[in-house]
Amino acid sequence: MITQLSHYNQVRPSTAGGWGSRSSFDSSKRFKSDFPNLPGFRQTSSMRPRTPKHQSLNFVNGYMMVNPRRLSDHSAASTPMVSLQNRPMTASAVMKETTDPNDVTGRYSFARRRVDRTENKISLPFCAKSSLPLFIKHDRRVLLFDAYFEEDVQQCAIETTRLHKCEIFFYVEDGTIEIIQKKLDNSGMPQGTFLRRSKVPKHIQSSELSTEYYGVDDFHIGSDIVIYSRNFNIVNCNESTRQYLFENHGRDMNDLAARPFPRDQFAEVVKEKMSRESGKPGVNRNRKMHELKQIMESMLGKPTSMTDRGMFLECGSKALCFDIVWDDRERLYGDLQFFRLQYFLADDTIEILPVHGKLDGRDHFPKLLNRSKLPKHKDSNEFYTWNDLAIGETINVYGRSMLIAKCDKFTRSHYESEGIPLDLDMSLEQNEDVPVLHRIIPPYNGFGSEEDSLRSCTGGLNPPPPKRDIAKQSRIGIVLRFNAKLLSDKDEDFRRRFVIQYFMEDDTISIMEPPVRNSGLMGGKFLRRQVQKKPDGSRYGPSDMHVGNEVEFVCHKFILLNADEYSYRIMENDDRTFPFSNFSRLHSQLMEKLDDIKHYFVASYNGDGMLDIDEFECCCKMINLRFNKQELITLWRKIDRKGKGRVTFTKLIKLASDVPIHAPFACAR
Repeated sequence: MITQLSHYNQVRPSTAGGWGSRSSFDSSKRFKSDFPNLPGFRQTSSMRPRTPKHQSLNFVNGYMMVNPRRLSDHSAASTPMVSLQNRPMTASAVMKETTDPNDVTGRYSFARRRVDRTENKISLPFCAKSSLPLFIKHDRRVLLFDAYFEEDVQQCAIETTRLHKCEIFFYVEDGTIEIIQKKLDNSGMPQGTFLRRSKVPKHIQSSELSTEYYGVDDFHIGSDIVIYSRNFNIVNCNESTRQYLFENHGRDMNDLAARPFPRDQFAEVVKEKMSRESGKPGVNRNRKMHELKQIMESMLGKPTSMTDRGMFLECGSKALCFDIVWDDRERLYGDLQFFRLQYFLADDTIEILPVHGKLDGRDHFPKLLNRSKLPKHKDSNEFYTWNDLAIGETINVYGRSMLIAKCDKFTRSHYESEGIPLDLDMSLEQNEDVPVLHRIIPPYNGFGSEEDSLRSCTGGLNPPPPKRDIAKQSRIGIVLRFNAKLLSDKDEDFRRRFVIQYFMEDDTISIMEPPVRNSGLMGGKFLRRQVQKKPDGSRYGPSDMHVGNEVEFVCHKFILLNADEYSYRIMENDDRTFPFSNFSRLHSQLMEKLDDIKHYFVASYNGDGMLDIDEFECCCKMINLRFNKQELITLWRKIDRKGKGRVTFTKLIKLASDVPIHAPFACAR
């Protein structure tokens, strides 16, 4: 049986590192042939030994300490005794060079404490004559300083610099600093933890951080401290911090006196706004709740104050109505403005609404004063009540002196029921006549069309486009063409001829010069299509375009010699627009001179009885008919219908004696 179990006596490797120990190996050899390798049959075992982890934290005499790596009893017993002056006093301090180099813990190790406790009869974790370590002596001691830093604000009309109020916490036990920014309602800034608890170096170099950190002696009230390029000004500290600095660091109480914060413009504006909206002076929050919201919360069960509820049940929505006047004419550009004051009896609040008149020249705004309590003075806690309101009295509405002039029937009956009679209403009519100011149109500057420039002078920010003449839209495509001559003293301009085109749809004019060979002039477009004005500033119209008239365009004078057949027919069909082509008027003047025409024919008879347009013009001058060139052409076109150039004298006599024909010429279009 023993021989069968002998193979169990082989040496097995140890899981604790390497092969089994020498003692276990020898023991296995000694019991190789006697006992099997089973539990209970061997004196020693090659199994993995029990190696628990060492405890790193421990309580020593009631103090929490870090337990360094334990040394063996042999090393502890052989460790030489080190003087108490060379041993560290804190848990994080480094030992001096005179200590034992075998002690790699760098602290007052547990082995040393065991030697002191057994041989030197010292049972404390530190030497008996030393003081408590700093991390125990200053445990949970925090110094609190009030400080602020300023930040520039760009493009703001309210403030130029923003003031940030902070609290600096200095932890004495480890020299760490924590900065908390005070929270302000509706500030629009991220607030809370400004700097997490950490050690702060005094100076930041370009290459590496400085190893010198801020301590207690660096914090002085009234001085600046730079933390990560941010300049903090210390103004105050709490009472415990002040007492600690006075007792332990020898600070003077005068140096520890509190200093005021600088003026915060943004906080003042917010405080004034909240006070104005809530109706309570000095309130920094709690905006006034809307009436509808109060009613809805009351319906859901929120209790209201007995005073407000009683006033509401007694007065309800009753309001006293007064007409008030603000006379601001003493100031430059001041005026007399009218408002309506409503006093709500339920909560003693006042609302002022403007009274807008027709064409008063003011922007219509809904309210001058929102419904709230109206203080009598700027920094006063006294508010106006209905007893202070009476006709003829003057009230102060945030610096505006307003006169109460009228009231309605309900207001008068309310005062009579209280036994307070009111005076008669005052007149609000303005006695002085306000002069009517007429708009002055500036001269045309030459940019764009004149209609567009005139529309920009109407006073609106978005002027409408100029309106088009609908009557002229029916004349689109109608162009009058005239043959003209340039009136000039230069010899080279004597033979120049031009074609003047008049567009009736928009009263524009263009001039073309027909090219002439060997004239030395290129010809072509002389003037692009545009509106032309007379020397007096008025525009050229259809009545100015007739044969024989002298016109001036761009400092050049022209005389209209004749027109084409199409233009003649257009002018004769529209005698209202072209008065010199009105045949009815010309025919009536010709009938009055019928006898004179006959006498002229008898006196100047040359034997053939024919006449041309020049002789017809001479005849009209002799009988005192002062016709211009266009009127002569209109009459001659009636006489010479076939356009032969010469007609008999009997046709002229027949035209002057016949009834005028109203049938118009056929249009050439």
